[in-house]
Amino acid sequence: MKYFNLKIIGIVTLITSGCLEGGTLGGFDSITFPTSKSCLVRALDTLYSRHPEYIMPSKWKSYDDWHERGYDFLDSRMFYFGQTPEEVYYISFIGDANDSVQVDTTRTSISIRAYRNEEFGWTDEGSCTSAERTRIQLRFDQEIISKLEEYTNTKSLKEK
Repeated sequence: MKYFNLKIIGIVTLITSGCLEGGTLGGFDSITFPTSKSCLVRALDTLYSRHPEYIMPSKWKSYDDWHERGYDFLDSRMFYFGQTPEEVYYISFIGDANDSVQVDTTRTSISIRAYRNEEFGWTDEGSCTSAERTRIQLRFDQEIISKLEEYTNTKSLKEK
């Protein structure tokens, strides 16, 4: 009975501290497009085909270790930025697991989950400075989101 009570106390502590509430992978701003996931996936495919510079080069492939980290259930993409600072952004769809049926087909949300540069390794939103967070979000908005808006013929909505 004592062991059972300790387990319950441990679980309650984890839940109230936020460790189980949404996982350990945080996120930057949620960006919602007023369109279906399939439309946004086509726009992402178009972006990669028109702008192959955003495809992660082989020298960074070893950093694509999200499957080993246990995040392979997320439908995610990686964006490489070759200009200084050279870095990679790991983004995922929000609300729909990989290969699931989209619940709400009128809107689709994505978010940067983490970024990596060669100096600091993978960094999530909670571990970067306010200035760094702003720089990353602005770069993503200007270089990626603006193109996705054009390809989907929509205007995205940002949510903190």
